[in-house]
Amino acid sequence: MNQTIETRGMAERTGKAPESIMASYLTHELRAPVTAIKLGLEIFEEQVAERLQSDEKQMLHLAIKNTGRLQGLVNDIMDYTKVLAGKMSLDFVSCDPQAIIDEVVESFQAWAISKGVRLVKEVPTEHLPRIKAEPRRIIQVLTNLISNALKFTPARGTVTIGVRMGKYEHAGTLVFRVKDTGPGIPQEHLESIFETFQQSVSNGKQSDGTGLGLTLARSMVQLHGGRIWAESWKGLGATFSFTIPIAAEDLAEPIEVYAKPVEYHGIFVDVYRKLHAVLAAFF
Repeated sequence: MNQTIETRGMAERTGKAPESIMASYLTHELRAPVTAIKLGLEIFEEQVAERLQSDEKQMLHLAIKNTGRLQGLVNDIMDYTKVLAGKMSLDFVSCDPQAIIDEVVESFQAWAISKGVRLVKEVPTEHLPRIKAEPRRIIQVLTNLISNALKFTPARGTVTIGVRMGKYEHAGTLVFRVKDTGPGIPQEHLESIFETFQQSVSNGKQSDGTGLGLTLARSMVQLHGGRIWAESWKGLGATFSFTIPIAAEDLAEPIEVYAKPVEYHGIFVDVYRKLHAVLAAFF
């Protein structure tokens, strides 16, 4: 089922619609040449690698890496402008969360090994229900979180990727989690890191990312009807968690995910306020 998620309210709140149109045009024009440059460099590296000196190989590798970063920035801006313009289209299907985690973890194994970091999957032994999502976008969110975790985790550290059933306020969802053993994120940055162009800061070290990754991750999770948050303690690493609703056909009974809290009016509210005032006077 393909449907366009309504995100125009975002553009109205931020007042960035004109800028997003310009950014969308520029990134569209940049995407093809950047992709062509990266592909050309990769083919060139493959053909001449054996004939290059070590410093020449390093320079070529750096050029490919930086072109990849530029390509990532272009793609991030394109996705972000779609969200702002209310034109982000998601193709929801019922998908296996464990298969998604397996795919993402496999794609990061080479990088983790090169850094001396252990990747650990933490999934329940019992079968999990499917989620209602666009798999590519959930992979995009996990890719961003795992990438950040690997950047800040030192050699011999561990990055844990898991999923479990949501409980209590998260009932009706699956909770995905990415935990690292890096130095952690200052408490004052735990909220701001999800804002546009804010980069992760850990132990005084700033990420070399684009500053849009976590913003996009939050947008993608919210467009799926879920929530995302970060937790961290100094010297004990950081944990990023997000929830995605379970596919309706896999639920034993219908659950309204993140139902609005009950609102009370009238005499009950008056009694509660008076009781609260009395208790406050004593304590």
